[in-house]
Amino acid sequence: MTTIVFLLTILAMVILVTTIFSRMIRRRPIKRSLIVLLSIVAFYSLMWAVFFILRADKPIPLGTDVCFDDWCATVTAADTASTLGAGPELIHPAGSFVILHLRMSNHARGIAQKPSEPRVHILDANGHIISFSPLGQAALEHLKGPQVTLDSRLELHQSIETQLVFDVPKNATGLKALIEEGPAYINDMLWHGEREIFKID
Repeated sequence: MTTIVFLLTILAMVILVTTIFSRMIRRRPIKRSLIVLLSIVAFYSLMWAVFFILRADKPIPLGTDVCFDDWCATVTAADTASTLGAGPELIHPAGSFVILHLRMSNHARGIAQKPSEPRVHILDANGHIISFSPLGQAALEHLKGPQVTLDSRLELHQSIETQLVFDVPKNATGLKALIEEGPAYINDMLWHGEREIFKID
């Protein structure tokens, strides 16, 4: 719903900007169109701020699908490790490794699905974002083989599993996993609703 509101707002702004330029070229008054444009921007910005302040997290059980249209993903388990790899490939984390087990599935009725810029983060109790660890992932794949990427194409009704490694600071508490999809710069401009998160500690 928030995506539809955003798209309609952008469409209205494009139409108004086009109208303003057209009226300027024809030397017509633009005050009314400019006021409407500024009013739309102000209203959307105000509502964005309200939703941002009131946003909340909704904890959901592991294994519960979080869906973006027909592409769904979930965290099925979370493991910890003090090291990853073997021999010369042995890696020690700065804090501790957290390995998220993920399952992605296609819930569409008749077409394959490929998500747009899917992302998984770990958040701590203070809201700090802990990103994916390339070194830890390389060590994991040295042991278990290549893992499927999040943006893999899924055929109709297909489900695939993968693992992602994160290097979590030692003093981090209240860990939770967040799955997102879509361009980050677009998501940041949407009204912030309830986020579905997985508690993993």
